[in-house]
Amino acid sequence: MIWLIVSTLLTASVAWLTYSVKKEKAKQKEMRNDHYQELEALKEIQKAAIETAATKYDEKIMGLSESYQREIEKLVIEKEEIRKNYKNQGEIVTHQILENFKSDLIRKKIIPPDEMIIMPNIFIPDGNGNTRQIDHIILLATGIYVIETKYWKGHIVLGLTRNNSQRFSFLADIVDSEKEETLIFGKSESGELTVKTYENPICEVQQTAVILSNYLQSQDIPSWINTLVFFNYDVKELHDWSENSMVKRVANKEQLHQFFINELTSKNRIYGAFQLNTIKHLIENANYH
Repeated sequence: MIWLIVSTLLTASVAWLTYSVKKEKAKQKEMRNDHYQELEALKEIQKAAIETAATKYDEKIMGLSESYQREIEKLVIEKEEIRKNYKNQGEIVTHQILENFKSDLIRKKIIPPDEMIIMPNIFIPDGNGNTRQIDHIILLATGIYVIETKYWKGHIVLGLTRNNSQRFSFLADIVDSEKEETLIFGKSESGELTVKTYENPICEVQQTAVILSNYLQSQDIPSWINTLVFFNYDVKELHDWSENSMVKRVANKEQLHQFFINELTSKNRIYGAFQLNTIKHLIENANYH
């Protein structure tokens, strides 16, 4: 009898233990399934997030690409308009160089389209009832740049005065004792030596910068104006004897490009896009009147 009771209890214990093991395995299996489903759900969420981010990035890149392309197309149209309106061949050449340079900067993403504004053939009131013509004004985040273009061919002697004319001693009694002048040596079509004399363009562009600065200050705009003289024709040699170190002189488009690259990469930002656009409208308003 006792053996039967013990046997029954053992059988019941084994049955209960078997049931408990099966139940625990089923529970663990259910937990694994739940965990797997959670992992799959997280993977789907992560995948959706990555796809959404990738789509937004592609849309942004596409938008920027389209924006840059529209800007480049706009520059091409503006170039044709400038060609129609200009009369000075040298200024046309300079404008083409500047527009091509801007397109290259935009394409390389060195600057956004709205942070280089090229303004050709501008007239600014000088405060005495007259106006001063400016070949080109360039508005950049690093400042305002006034370019005086000289479409001169030949060997250029820049900054000639009586004091330094010993190199051309026969000119000592002809040239001014203080004012710097410019001589250009060339040849006519018949092969004869030609000599042309001009006032120093360095002085011209400095006077222009003062007039522009005064105008902008009258409009409550702080002005950081840089000045350049650009010799953009067939310069054989440029003999620069001028003592003026304030005005930059460039004799070809490579030097012009390098100058602006140095400005953009080495100088601090002064103006934002909004300020540049404001300055543009103020200058256009002065030019219109």
